[in-house]
Amino acid sequence: MTAAALPSLLSVRGLSLRAGGLVAATRLFDDLSFDVNPGERWVLLGPNGAGKSSLLGALAGIFPVAAGSVAVDGIPLADWRPAALAERRAWCPQFWSDPFPATVLETAQLARHRGGWSPPPSGIDAQTRALFTRLELDALARADVRTLSGGERQRVAIATALLQGAPLQLLDEPASHLDLSHQQALVRLLGEHAESGAVVVSLHDLNLASDLASHGVLLDGRGGVLAGPREAVMTTARLGAAFGVAIESSVVGGRRRFWHGTSTATTPSC
Repeated sequence: MTAAALPSLLSVRGLSLRAGGLVAATRLFDDLSFDVNPGERWVLLGPNGAGKSSLLGALAGIFPVAAGSVAVDGIPLADWRPAALAERRAWCPQFWSDPFPATVLETAQLARHRGGWSPPPSGIDAQTRALFTRLELDALARADVRTLSGGERQRVAIATALLQGAPLQLLDEPASHLDLSHQQALVRLLGEHAESGAVVVSLHDLNLASDLASHGVLLDGRGGVLAGPREAVMTTARLGAAFGVAIESSVVGGRRRFWHGTSTATTPSC
């Protein structure tokens, strides 16, 4: 098979979702199609309740779809064995539960030493150490995850997802609770990962999304959806229509910066 004929890392065709995955529930969107290829960085944007987390869950294979299909490496999600799928895609949810005591190191290394009941090694391998340094987790390696702040726990979640080693990373609000320096570290890490893989990330911060994205999916919360290159999706008119506020932008220091006013946008929906 030639490189041109290789399937996309992720293929979405005619996807329709309903709130909560219920057949008779509110329509989130219909007929969404796009492909995620190596080197691409996709951001999911939209107001609260528009369906960003549901879409990420559907891409990961853990949220019911009303219609359409999702495939990883050209293979429908339903045809993957869980262990094999974990080698190809990692899913980082928005919320974490830590009911049992475990150290930061133990939690992160579960992603690398999965598939058996034996405990992970007590030492720290080179890849984990390097990532812990990038995310400033070294001093927290032996801390109980239940004692961490929101931002510290979020950095552990990011490390865990990346240490899974899957080329396709699906992350739901990974920047939540992060301060400015760690937000920039996140953008750099995900950009580096996408050099050989791809990322799909939901974000609320438009400037952070613009820094990261090569492509985007914009949900307006009223059933409208648009997918495509960043420049086509992240226009002030389309963002303003989706979020219901007037949005303006300009280039500052070589980067597109967005800000919003208080007036309601009157531009058409997605």
